Amino acid sequence: MKKILLATTMLAGTAGFASAEVAISGYAEIGIWSNTAGDVQFWEDVDVTFAMSGTTDGGLEFGAKVDLDEAAGLSATVNNGTEVWVSGAFGKLTMGDTDGALDWALADMDGGMTSIADDHSTHAAWFGGNGMDGHGDNQVARYENTFGDFGVALSAEQIGNGATGGDTVFGLGVKYTASLGGTDVALGLGYQADDTDSAIGVSAAATLAGGFGAKLGYVDYKDSALDKHLGLEVSYKSGPIGVAVNYGKVDLTAGGDYDSWGAVANYDLGGGAKVMFGYGSDLDAVTVGNQDTWSLGLGLSF
Repeated sequence: MKKILLATTMLAGTAGFASAEVAISGYAEIGIWSNTAGDVQFWEDVDVTFAMSGTTDGGLEFGAKVDLDEAAGLSATVNNGTEVWVSGAFGKLTMGDTDGALDWALADMDGGMTSIADDHSTHAAWFGGNGMDGHGDNQVARYENTFGDFGVALSAEQIGNGATGGDTVFGLGVKYTASLGGTDVALGLGYQADDTDSAIGVSAAATLAGGFGAKLGYVDYKDSALDKHLGLEVSYKSGPIGVAVNYGKVDLTAGGDYDSWGAVANYDLGGGAKVMFGYGSDLDAVTVGNQDTWSLGLGLSF
C-alpha cells in the first residue's frame, strides 16, 4: 500500500468523547509506464483516504479508514479499502481490509519504497508473505499486542456469507526487534491455515550502518499449487536517495519453479513529491511468460 501524508485535519468534540479527529489525505501519480505488451503509456492515478480516530473518556482508542481508490462494492460483509479498529491496554483489534497474521509478521521485499505502477513489487515471484490472505472474503479480523521488543498477532478470515466450501483461515504471527552493535534486526515468524491449505514462514530484515539494508524471507506452503517461496532484497538509503533490488523464487507442488526480480529507485524532492522509478522482470515465470515492465514518474502526497 502506498504511504500517504496527512493534509487536512478537522477536530470535533462531543459529550461522549474525550477527543475525535477526521483527517483527509491524498496521493497522486503522474508519469509513463511500459506494460507487459511493451507499449509505453501515460500513467495517472489519484487516491483519497479518510482516516477517523477518537478516544473515549476512559482512554479506549478507536478509528476507521476508507481508501476511496479501493473502496468498491462496500457492504456489511465486503469492505475492500476499509478497516475499523479499537485499541487499549488489552492490545489492538482491527477488522476489514488488513493483513492476516502471516503477512503482518513477515517483511515485504519492496525496499520500503514505491513506484507508480508498483513494478518492483508485482512481478510474478515477488515475496510479500501474503499467500494465505484472500482465501476467504478478504475481511480479516486481527488482534495484536506488543511486549517490549516482542509483538504477537492472531487473525481470522471467514468465507463469504452463504458461501459453501472452504473454511475460516486462522493465523498466528510473532515479531522481534533487536539492536546488535549498530545493526537493527527485525525477525518475523508466522503461520496461517484453513481446512485444506497452510503456510509457515520466517523473515529477517537488517538495517546496516551507512544506509544499507538486507532482507530474507521464506514460506513453506502445503496446498495444491505452491510448495515453497523464497525472497531476497538489498537496499540503500541516504538522504533523499533510495534504491533497492529484490528477487523471488517459487517452487510448485506439481514440480517446476519460476523466479523473477524487481528494482526501485526514489528521490525525495521535498514537500511531498518524489521521483520514482520501478522495474519488474519475470525471468521464467510459467504463469505469465517472459515479461518486463517499468515505470517512471512523480508520486505526490498531499
